[in-house]
Amino acid sequence: MAIRKYQEENYTYQESSENQLPLYQEYIPEAETAPRLSELLFFLNIAAFCILTAIFSFVFLSFKMNTFAAFALAITASLASIQSYRMFLKFKKAN
Repeated sequence: MAIRKYQEENYTYQESSENQLPLYQEYIPEAETAPRLSELLFFLNIAAFCILTAIFSFVFLSFKMNTFAAFALAITASLASIQSYRMFLKFKKAN
């Protein structure tokens, strides 16, 4: 295998300037409490919806309802109860 001879004149080198910016940025943390609290409330809202759906579906299925109708009513009832609780909190906060 032949050895290739490279000539230095074919390569271009980038000259470093003293004004060159660093290739990284310092890490600046964001406000941590507000996003974490909103994320926590979001997941608590989902958990409350799931628990209420399970309770309402148990109640409706214990009345020997049709399965599809029981789950549809359970989802509707859990959404309605969560929304009514939100409206109650807004009304209580306004007064």
